[in-house]
Amino acid sequence: MDRLIRAAGRCVLAFLLVLGVVALLPRAVKDALPDGVIGGAVLVLGALGARRVVRPPR
Repeated sequence: MDRLIRAAGRCVLAFLLVLGVVALLPRAVKDALPDGVIGGAVLVLGALGARRVVRPPR
């Protein structure tokens, strides 16, 4: 259960990081980016975080 909570926390952190970076971008760049790019970045970061949690320690 602890690992699940940590994985969810990492996904939330990745989501907030991406939103923060997007908020700092200039208006012209935000308008040029399709919404799918932002959603895709959140999914990729979440998948990478989940993979680290599932992978057994070395």
